[in-house]
Amino acid sequence: MKQEDYQSRIDSVLEKIGNEASNLILDDVAILLNDNKIVNEEIEKKNQEIENLKKMNSTLQTVNGNLLQQVAVGVDETTIEKKNKEETENKSKSFSMRSVFDEKGNFKI
Repeated sequence: MKQEDYQSRIDSVLEKIGNEASNLILDDVAILLNDNKIVNEEIEKKNQEIENLKKMNSTLQTVNGNLLQQVAVGVDETTIEKKNKEETENKSKSFSMRSVFDEKGNFKI
């Protein structure tokens, strides 16, 4: 219930019971009004927070979708095996000093 509606109902109750009785329950009514105001403010804050989180979630979903389109989902196992085999072959190749230096004794590039 909105603050205005709540206040109008409280005023209606106060009018119906009269001034003498309303003075007796005025403190209780004030507490109720204050609590209602606090609850309404909290609800408004939570609603705003929910909206912000929904916007952030939507943005993250879009960004993640774009990233998934750029990254390959699966990798071919034969490609991995071939690459590992090439690395092993490259490591195991021996070299001679003649293949590293030219005729003048300089490193080959």
